[in-house]
Amino acid sequence: MKMKINFLFVLLFLTVVGCKEKENNSNSATNNQEVTADNFKLTLNIIAKKKDNFCMLYTEDGSLNFNEGVWSQSKGSDTEQAIEFALPKDVFPTQLRLDLGKNKEQEDLVIKSIKLEYKGKVRELKGAEMGVFFRADASKCSFDAVTGIVKAIEKDGNREYSLYPNEAILAAEIPKLAK
Repeated sequence: MKMKINFLFVLLFLTVVGCKEKENNSNSATNNQEVTADNFKLTLNIIAKKKDNFCMLYTEDGSLNFNEGVWSQSKGSDTEQAIEFALPKDVFPTQLRLDLGKNKEQEDLVIKSIKLEYKGKVRELKGAEMGVFFRADASKCSFDAVTGIVKAIEKDGNREYSLYPNEAILAAEIPKLAK
């Protein structure tokens, strides 16, 4: 009997934790906060053929210890779509990382542009310039910045896409939006 009760407690705990995690992941990029010109935003213009969840991770201390992030969802389309990530008000990043989904059925992604915005200032990266600011996590994918194609390296049936910052270059560019 005691074993059944323990099992029920474990099952209840896992259900509550699982629902909470799913709820957190389903929130919009802004976690339902009002987005204004005062929010730092990144817009990813991308072709993602399958529905997926993307995450923009950020740091505020210049490190690459990415613990905070905002989520947004791609609808899945053969045409270009804009995926917007907005940081909470009063958060200004020093480094950015893009985790571009984990859908096992996702095909190659094509990034058309990456736009950074803050307080009315805009910096748009296109073509080869995207590769100056971001690099592929070589253990997960490859990134041809000229064409914008991001190809997953499939491991054990998993497909992940992750772009890391070219630290010194991105760290020098982001503060220009605040001036």
